[in-house]
Amino acid sequence: MNIKDIITRAGAGIIYILVILLGLLGGRFSFLAVFGAILGSGLFEFYRMVEKDTSHAISKIFNILMGVIIFISVFLYLEGIYTYLLPVFILTYLLILIASAIFLRRHDILHGIIYSVFGQVYITMPLSLLMFISYSPDMAGSEYNWVPVLALFVFLWVNDTAAYFIGSLIGRHKLIEHISPKKSIEGFIAGILFTVLASLIFNRFHPDFSTAFWMGLAVVVALFGTLGDLFESLIKRTCNVKDAGNLIPGHGGILDRIDSLLVTVPAVYLYLILFHSL
Repeated sequence: MNIKDIITRAGAGIIYILVILLGLLGGRFSFLAVFGAILGSGLFEFYRMVEKDTSHAISKIFNILMGVIIFISVFLYLEGIYTYLLPVFILTYLLILIASAIFLRRHDILHGIIYSVFGQVYITMPLSLLMFISYSPDMAGSEYNWVPVLALFVFLWVNDTAAYFIGSLIGRHKLIEHISPKKSIEGFIAGILFTVLASLIFNRFHPDFSTAFWMGLAVVVALFGTLGDLFESLIKRTCNVKDAGNLIPGHGGILDRIDSLLVTVPAVYLYLILFHSL
């Protein structure tokens, strides 16, 4: 990688981080706008990638639109506005898929339904849960609070950065070579250690929760963040593509930037439930 590529990658990465921070720190409407756009872009890249070699009976535009509508209905539910819309839109989406299976005369209709639902489970559900985390009653008194989501992103960024640089410098043992040849066990361990260290620093600025809570959160983020990265690599290998898109210069598409987030969010949501139930 030459200097020009490094500068391009670094610049695009900084812009991406600033956009995420704007979405988090700008308030709940900023969160809705930024992550709604990320959701739409991620769904578009996913369905385009899956459709690369095979056309599906169910339109990707329909799936993207329904994903965004469900995401907005989650916001309305958490705000206490039209709380009935969330189950209504989810049920409507499922009923349309079932009706299409019955009335559309295509031999591959079941594959279309599977790919439609998986896209929502893989992308829409985690980003919706991310919004639930920002409204967690244990963290924010049922009002929007960016602290837990910021911690999640900071830990992901630290884990990715440490794993990349340490793995590049001293990585000798492959983690899961048949999926991601560049990932090493040394980088994986370094990612966990540096993320735990970041949690101790984060605890100094937000001491409302115990050190054990932040360290546990860091370990969950590091473990499932790596799993999410590997899973997207598996999807790309299956679809025979290098990157999910080209929206972010030097990084690929939106999915290439949020792959670790998508698997981490459900794990963090479960961690918050279990931790506060103890």
